[in-house]
Amino acid sequence: MMKGQAHLMEYVLLSFFVLLVIVMFTFLLTGWQMSTIGSEKEKVKYSKAEFLFRAFTNSPYINKNTYKEGSMFEDSKLTAITCDELQQLYGTGWYAEVEWIEPVDTYLEFKDVTCTLDTYPECGKWSYCKTEGNAMIYELPINIHKKTTGKIGMGMLRVGLYES
Repeated sequence: MMKGQAHLMEYVLLSFFVLLVIVMFTFLLTGWQMSTIGSEKEKVKYSKAEFLFRAFTNSPYINKNTYKEGSMFEDSKLTAITCDELQQLYGTGWYAEVEWIEPVDTYLEFKDVTCTLDTYPECGKWSYCKTEGNAMIYELPINIHKKTTGKIGMGMLRVGLYES
């Protein structure tokens, strides 16, 4: 009888350790999958930001007509386009800002004035679809062509993706 109980106890202990290994392996795989999901989410956000950058820098709606490489924004086109028109093209959940870093001519005092149809050409900042909320912000240097004088200045394109 003693021998039978010893064998039974061995099977119980062996089963316990096998189940323990299976549970630990399951936790390991779950943790690995969770970390992979987080990195995939970051990749998707980065891909969306890259898409918006490419779409903005190559868009004929805001780029100078004769400049084929992109990243040469025309200030009059930036002023004319609206958030609703851009949302029809690129969807929602983002915002964009364009501002002079190094304004041309005597418009240095107007650098922080937001551009609208009423304030153009004495302005230096364009903002589209910006609302309150946390956003991941990406920046890219660009060129801005001042249509009234024909000169080119340096600017910054900021694209923000709202966190959902």
